[in-house]
Amino acid sequence: MGTSRRRWTSVLLVALVLSGGLSMTAAAHSVVRAGDARYTAAAMDSSAGDVTAAVAHAATDYGSVLSDLAYSLASQTDLYRNDFLRITAGLTNVRLHGATRIGYVVPATSAQIPDVQRRWRGYGADGLTPRPAAGTDVHSFVIYDKVFDGHPNQQGVDLAGNPAAAEVLRHARNRRALAISPAFQPALDNETATGSRRTFVMLAAPVFSFADSADAFRGWAVMMLRTQDFLAQTLLDRGANAVQARVVDPAAGLELASVAPGRRATGTALDRRHELTVGGRRWQISMTPTTRLVSDASGGLSGLTLASGAALTVMLAAMTGILAGSRGRALDQVDRATTALRLDIARRQQIEAQLREREQELQHLAFHDPLTGLANRLLFYDRLTHALHTHAREGRTFAVLFIDLDGFKEINDRHGHQAGDTVLRTVADRLREGLRVADTVARFGGDEYAIILESLTGADDARVAAERVIAEVQAPIALKDGTAVGVSASVGIAVNQPGASADDIIRDADTAMYTAKTAGKNRFAF
Repeated sequence: MGTSRRRWTSVLLVALVLSGGLSMTAAAHSVVRAGDARYTAAAMDSSAGDVTAAVAHAATDYGSVLSDLAYSLASQTDLYRNDFLRITAGLTNVRLHGATRIGYVVPATSAQIPDVQRRWRGYGADGLTPRPAAGTDVHSFVIYDKVFDGHPNQQGVDLAGNPAAAEVLRHARNRRALAISPAFQPALDNETATGSRRTFVMLAAPVFSFADSADAFRGWAVMMLRTQDFLAQTLLDRGANAVQARVVDPAAGLELASVAPGRRATGTALDRRHELTVGGRRWQISMTPTTRLVSDASGGLSGLTLASGAALTVMLAAMTGILAGSRGRALDQVDRATTALRLDIARRQQIEAQLREREQELQHLAFHDPLTGLANRLLFYDRLTHALHTHAREGRTFAVLFIDLDGFKEINDRHGHQAGDTVLRTVADRLREGLRVADTVARFGGDEYAIILESLTGADDARVAAERVIAEVQAPIALKDGTAVGVSASVGIAVNQPGASADDIIRDADTAMYTAKTAGKNRFAF
């Protein structure tokens, strides 16, 4: 009976821990989830505000450029074509992304057309032929047209024939300020399918002469913008690629630009719609968050709270069950924990051994040539510097041999790089085996080797070593396909002198090597 009671007591304790822990987890999850929703909404509000401000800023920047251009044009008493080209020289579609053309437009009545043609041709608008739109006596002719996108020049076109262009010109003149046209899709656009025609707007800035008179108005500076190119990157950048955005001209019923990065977040009330007025036009921006924005804003804290709370509850319940169990189960748990700890220690020791092995490999790679296993330039220079100090202090002699393989290039060209590698490794093995343990053999790159011969009795020792090197190198070398090839060695010898530096000795050995090569190869020189 006592055993049964203890068993039921253990079950009841576990059930209480589970019930209490899960209840607290659910409450914490609810609170954190509400906080996540607030943070996400605030992040979306911030992104939407940034996107809207960026669109307004972009339109304002382009408007400022056009207004400055209008001011510059107004400062010209007689606006020659060369003046227009000079003033607009710095305006490109690299600086003005999305701009397709910039032009100068003048007003005229039908009766004034001949005078307009004669006057502006005289200012350099060669070939200007005004083409008046039908059905109106008031015209707006393009005099100068700087095209960015390769479309035909519109010199002489009457913008009065384009309702959107006519409206923005009239609006800019009446307001005496920059104006933006309704969105429109040109009938002559390269993409004529209904769903693929591109949307444009025109910016117009009035040009008034500085004279205070009734005829002070002279024309307009205009800029054509392809709105998708103009706004798309701004929408992506300011939305941090986490907001899908669409800009429309509601009055014109046309989409100006849209971007749809990532995957749209569903089941949220985070969609935002802002309106802004630029150049007298009202634009509308619709923004929708992506799963990235929701994830970044919330940080997955609610899910983490739920998972960690549930995990902690299960852990506490398991611990309660273990503590309420028999002594034998507790001891078994201790044994299992001890075994796991030992395995972890063994695993750590294994990992540490592997790390030490990798460190040794990296150190070897840092100071040795990967093809031949010989010392590289860095290790050679270090040992040469050490030899200079020790031999100078003790008054001993050492020598440096520079070796260049004769005929290696022909083998490499004829038999391929694998054959060349075989030759380089074979020569390296012969040099290493033919020298003392205290001597240093290094590969300097390509088919050049260098040797430090330490503790010599005199220069004759270096001579003997050079003769041995020449003899060993010129022995035939068998390639993998059985072909026997041969190379010879030109050896330069430099013996340490008082006051000489490592660079001096290397330079002397290199010079001597080239002397040997010039003298006929397969020999040595001091």
